[in-house]
Amino acid sequence: MINYVVVDDNNIHRKKVCNIIVTYMMKNKLEFKISEFDDYNKELLFHLKTNKSNSVYILDIELPNGDGIDIARKIRNEHNDWISPIIIITAHASLYYETYKQRLQVLDFIVKCSNPEINLKESLNICIKMLNQTKSYRYTCNSVDYVIPFSKINYIQRQGRKTKISTTDNDYFQYVSICNIIKKLPKEFLISSKGTIINISNVKKIDWKTYTVYFNDNKIGYLVSKSHKKEIEEYVIC
Repeated sequence: MINYVVVDDNNIHRKKVCNIIVTYMMKNKLEFKISEFDDYNKELLFHLKTNKSNSVYILDIELPNGDGIDIARKIRNEHNDWISPIIIITAHASLYYETYKQRLQVLDFIVKCSNPEINLKESLNICIKMLNQTKSYRYTCNSVDYVIPFSKINYIQRQGRKTKISTTDNDYFQYVSICNIIKKLPKEFLISSKGTIINISNVKKIDWKTYTVYFNDNKIGYLVSKSHKKEIEEYVIC
């Protein structure tokens, strides 16, 4: 899922940007969510702290209590997020912005009065390509494309006809066997019991007496069996 963050104090312009995103994402059959903010405020700061993967930031250059450059600087320097694409909307072009384009790796500065819809769609194309280059598990279900970073997946488990993908953010489902899924995963994903795969990188500890797995995000699950204890312990030791 692509998480869009749109920051603009002009309600009309913010809705226009959101409508462009909705049209683009629906056309490309991609799962998405849009979070809207009207200023550089506490709500936005909290959202940045709980940053979700696969984020795209679209920021107005001028805000009542700051500007898009300040937000971009916080995303890059304070939260150390150098993956999420950043697009800044401005009222006029300026060579002054080129410095920040390189320093903060801003994808584009889009001028409001110069074909903003066309320019934004072109930038969204680049954003999707950039996010697809990160290490992720990709699949399609009901004509919708899903992109889930490997680092976010805690475990994958067969549940009847469906396969559940449990992540630190949400649960997803697809109709593919565990045998086919494991072929697409990196080495830190191990079969832990019948019909179950766990991401060892996200495991805090395993209680073999109760077969309980404790994950780094404090979630737990009964996801292991003794028949796979040797392989799991060998991987942890290595």
